[in-house]
Amino acid sequence: MSVKHLSIMKIIESYKKGTIRSDNKRNSNLKLINSAIRSISERGINETTMLNVSKGAGLSHGIVNFHFKSKELLLIETLKFISNEYLEEFQKKLQKAKEDPEKKIIAIINNDFDQNICNRDKVAVWYTFFSEVKFKPVYLQICKERDEYYNQVAESIMQELIDREKNKNLSAKQLATSLSALTLGLWLDQLVDSENFKRNDAKKICFDFIKINFPKQFKRF
Repeated sequence: MSVKHLSIMKIIESYKKGTIRSDNKRNSNLKLINSAIRSISERGINETTMLNVSKGAGLSHGIVNFHFKSKELLLIETLKFISNEYLEEFQKKLQKAKEDPEKKIIAIINNDFDQNICNRDKVAVWYTFFSEVKFKPVYLQICKERDEYYNQVAESIMQELIDREKNKNLSAKQLATSLSALTLGLWLDQLVDSENFKRNDAKKICFDFIKINFPKQFKRF
């Protein structure tokens, strides 16, 4: 075997080891963030500690300190995770709907009540962070970015639907805000009474709101 070939093999082995380390780090990060989500849901922010997060993830206390230098950094990354997760799924569903505003608004509602997005733990985390935004500007910024993007997209879709409906009495901004408020209220229902919360019923309430405002386009709902 030539020296050149040996060098290439070493590079490949080094790359493989680096990839494995990166994968292990990502897996550990995900385990810790999911554990943080469960802990915040069960205990709240103040009672969540690095120790119970590491135990919940099945990892050593040293590992959580290695990945997240402080509890505050862990909390910020947890909020970023659920925000990014929401936006990624939001965009995927919109892309599948293509240019049809009817399909787009249906996609938004389906996304908002998707089991991976709208479950008790994650909704609890959202509301916990919402209650802290007054005291933590960084939390406010993350939540604000998600909300502004949602409102911008929803308002644009509502305007398309209004143009098709040919009803000048409707306001795209008011309808987008109303749908957002309705969704958050239904999320809160799940948090308060998760045993009786029905995902399909929640979606139907939102679909009925759309149908009332755009009867010509949503006759089949």
